Amino acid sequence: MVDAVPARLIRIDAALAAAFGPPPRWLYPDPVEVLVLALLSARTRDEAAMAALRVLRVRFPRWEVLLDADPAVVERLIGRTTWPDRKAQTLQEALRALQAARGRLELDFLARLGVEAAIAWLRTLPGVGPKTAAAVLLFSRLRLRALPVSTGHHRIAKRLGLISRRAGAEAAHGPLLAMLPPDWDNDRIERHHWLVKRLGHDHCTDRRPRCGSCPVRELCPSRGRIRPAPEHRIRQLPLPFPAMGIRAQPGFATGSPVESSSDRSPALRTRERNLLFRSKPSTRMSDPTPI
Repeated sequence: MVDAVPARLIRIDAALAAAFGPPPRWLYPDPVEVLVLALLSARTRDEAAMAALRVLRVRFPRWEVLLDADPAVVERLIGRTTWPDRKAQTLQEALRALQAARGRLELDFLARLGVEAAIAWLRTLPGVGPKTAAAVLLFSRLRLRALPVSTGHHRIAKRLGLISRRAGAEAAHGPLLAMLPPDWDNDRIERHHWLVKRLGHDHCTDRRPRCGSCPVRELCPSRGRIRPAPEHRIRQLPLPFPAMGIRAQPGFATGSPVESSSDRSPALRTRERNLLFRSKPSTRMSDPTPI
């Protein structure tokens, strides 16, 4: 007999899929690339984190060059993210620790360890918590079974009664992953992650959720307990971890065409150009160099 909570999660997932449709597709890049993006994404809007990654890739075509870069330069390049001073330090420390442990900047060996051992190994790197580790496993070409639980996902899981309201974000990773049906493959888990992210973006916001148009309001035990916000037009949700202009390499799984410069707002493109310090703007990142 299926437990009540996993059964309700499946109903929630089906309702979200009916409302939002299929998620976009993206490339599965090098896991080090995803590690950098995940570290930049902490408490930061996806657009700002993606722009920061593009800028870093233009300035540092090989991540080894970033290891000994001036921290003040790195901080300026990622200045649109939250806490850029801390992230610049953490980013360099994590890559240096990886270099020291492996002799080179690569994480493909994690595929041989299994999920639990791979997450444990990643968490030995400075600044890497369960969300970052899970993102590296799920969204890179490693394609291991993991579920990144963001702040929004954690909030929604508590409101929907999937986990205790006292459960911390870090402790929520294991229970939420265990609720997923065992026959769900990586594509199915990615879809679920995107659907929950879309729910948090469009409806289940932090302080004033838009409950009136929420596709899972009938399944939500928190409905009516939080003062809802007025409905308004919803902007497009960016991809969680897109490849962002990386040309397909051997060993990459390919999806739909990746994001182009025309997909980004004029204001975002202007900010990126400003961050490049008068460098010629580029809509395509350099190809990842094999390490």
